[in-house]
Amino acid sequence: MQQPLFAKFRAELFLYLRAVMRGKSYLRTVEKMIKTRLASSQHARHDFYSVMEDNMKISERDNVWTSEIWGEAIFSLTAAEEIRSTFASGADIRGPMLAKCQYLRACFDEALRMSPPIPGTLWREEASEYKRATEPLLVDGHVIPPGTQVGVNAYAIHHNKEYFQEPFEFKPERWFPESAESRRTNKNAFVPFSVGARGRAGKAMAYLEAGLVIAKALWYFDFEKAPGEIGRIGGAKGRPDEYHLRDIVVSVHDGPYLTFRPRSNSVKELGGKSSGNDRHAEDNMW
Repeated sequence: MQQPLFAKFRAELFLYLRAVMRGKSYLRTVEKMIKTRLASSQHARHDFYSVMEDNMKISERDNVWTSEIWGEAIFSLTAAEEIRSTFASGADIRGPMLAKCQYLRACFDEALRMSPPIPGTLWREEASEYKRATEPLLVDGHVIPPGTQVGVNAYAIHHNKEYFQEPFEFKPERWFPESAESRRTNKNAFVPFSVGARGRAGKAMAYLEAGLVIAKALWYFDFEKAPGEIGRIGGAKGRPDEYHLRDIVVSVHDGPYLTFRPRSNSVKELGGKSSGNDRHAEDNMW
């Protein structure tokens, strides 16, 4: 789609084979996780499986799995000061209070702005049923000839100074309701989930899942960029604070590599040790 010349060499076959191999590796990992959990009793620990097991029938044969477990497993794997001052414990991180974490949401939006999940252009063409010889397609005053594909690149518009001041700077505060920039232009130019009929239906779920994962990580851990060369992996050329994205329909990238350390007080909620034995605590949590 982005490089039509590649069609002559059937490059998509190699990409397909690579995707199949990686997909099989992923499924083997999921299968191992499912088998490990099923080897324990239903109430060995309070988790998603312990709640849903009564409503599912698991095959007695070791190599057969219900479609429900596979589906849930596959799709389930996919701001510190604010978090630590808002909640009393990790168990409290949920519901309306999490939704009120303004700075956390601002960080999400700023990350999506700088590194959109789909960095390429989503091309559009006027549908045949709307084509009328007497009424040419107009986009912002420009006549678009029949059969012409048009599109707005998300990365390009997200880094356009007309809509986002200092576009290559990570500035979550630009998303605060009281920000003049937020009120003026940037919400209309923010398109990480696409727009219109092709907008992502799972947008709300994505924010919810990201909020839970990141908020809990910030509650239980302190973190910093990994030291040395590994901490610099993935930086864009000339812009070390921005991660270099590769477009394969969705974004892929290397890094960031971070070092996490359990918070001595909060980690006790998970049954881990204090900071006197951080490595043992990490093993318990992961």
